[in-house]
Amino acid sequence: MQIHPIIELVQKVESSFSKEIQKYLVLSKKQRTEKLYKLIIAAKNEDQLERGLLFRKLFGKTYSEKNDYLWRNEIRLLKEELEKFLIQTEHENISKNNEAYNNWLLIHAYDRLKFSDGMDEIYNTLISEKDNFASYNFVLDACLLQLNNLHYKISDLAKRMNQYPEIIQQSTQVLNDMISTYCAKLNQFKMYHNWLAYSHNNEYHESLFLDEYHLQLIKNPISNFYNNYAQSITITSDPNAFTKQLNFLNEAIEIIKPLSEKNKLLKEAQFQAIMAKGRELSANGFFLEAHEILSSIRQEAQLMNVHFRTVFYVNFITNLVKCKFYKEALFILENEFTNENPLYKNMLLYNKLICYLYLRDTENLNKYISYDLDAAPFPQNYMLKVIKSAYFYLIKEFDTALSIINSLLQGKSSENMLYYKPISNSYKLLYSLAAKNCLLKKWSISDCEKIKKSIQEFDKTSTVEFRNVSVFLWLKDEISKILHQNCAELI
Repeated sequence: MQIHPIIELVQKVESSFSKEIQKYLVLSKKQRTEKLYKLIIAAKNEDQLERGLLFRKLFGKTYSEKNDYLWRNEIRLLKEELEKFLIQTEHENISKNNEAYNNWLLIHAYDRLKFSDGMDEIYNTLISEKDNFASYNFVLDACLLQLNNLHYKISDLAKRMNQYPEIIQQSTQVLNDMISTYCAKLNQFKMYHNWLAYSHNNEYHESLFLDEYHLQLIKNPISNFYNNYAQSITITSDPNAFTKQLNFLNEAIEIIKPLSEKNKLLKEAQFQAIMAKGRELSANGFFLEAHEILSSIRQEAQLMNVHFRTVFYVNFITNLVKCKFYKEALFILENEFTNENPLYKNMLLYNKLICYLYLRDTENLNKYISYDLDAAPFPQNYMLKVIKSAYFYLIKEFDTALSIINSLLQGKSSENMLYYKPISNSYKLLYSLAAKNCLLKKWSISDCEKIKKSIQEFDKTSTVEFRNVSVFLWLKDEISKILHQNCAELI
């Protein structure tokens, strides 16, 4: 009689882990599974392992084709429990004998908690001990976790940019260590093959990897996903860049879907790609399409770690504002979501103020403009001050509004400021002309033409991303109202 594979597995587990497996099965509280295991190990010969006999002892009735499903189900459950036990046992074995494995698990745990200090400590330990433990795969994974968390833990863009090269260089070194290690392991088997070939007068032999190894990148599903996702992060001025971005993101999402169904740990990567698509649609003016995409993963966001949940809500709320769903955005901000990370905290404050600005809710605007807006990193601090100036414009304190916007325009210049100064110049023009025309029944045609021209010039010269910045969208909306009320012929 051919021995069923599950019987052989039971016998091997029993010979190596007799006490441990029986204790495990008792704790599992699956009595029938435990009984089947005991029946198999108690069998003294092949006849006692016959399916019909085991079935009758297990279920108290005769086996037949009709009730075969009961047998197959019990075999499946026993196999699942044995595999869970072996996974647990192997985990304990590796954990006991390799500290790098424990640190790898710990840095993943800290990553889920977003405990940056703990991650830094474990990362430094893994890097400094990488050669001592020779577990480069664990160290490389930790490097990638550190890179992934830089944008979360360092809100200052300049400091963050300074950190990337160092960790990328360390990651590359560990990658080289890992490839070298696996090449050396493979060399061992190549040499064994060559020894066999020599012993049998076979002239064919395998060449060893020694000083160099030229790697041809393999296009497997997960590498295809990450490469498509990476290429969607464009830094080109190509007018077709957005179309290409969407194509790369759509391809990445299509690739990751079946992978994430098999490996649930990849759900986070799938979530990121879908969220990136929503973000890019929003940045390029497709607000309702972005809302549909982001809404589709809103429930899934609740299952993500605190970092990805925060990033999702920042993007979701920002797009709600662009869709002019102000009350829904405010409801979420006040009832569903809060965050203490300085970078995202200020982004959320910015969105809250934009809502109040559109609603012309000066009472609530006044509540927040007294905050220390300089504490926010650039560009949040810049845009928050623009909103502060708009508050004084709404209450017709034009001199104060102009004073704030002038201080921004006179501030320390940088490359990034080149994108924001044109917006501030248009705000300055709005305030100057509003002060000039506030006592008149209607604005003059020439002033209407000036304010309209400032918006048109920005629309022509700026990138799509900056044309869809909320402070510019509000300004554009405000000027459109002025033109409707005063110079409808110019619209």
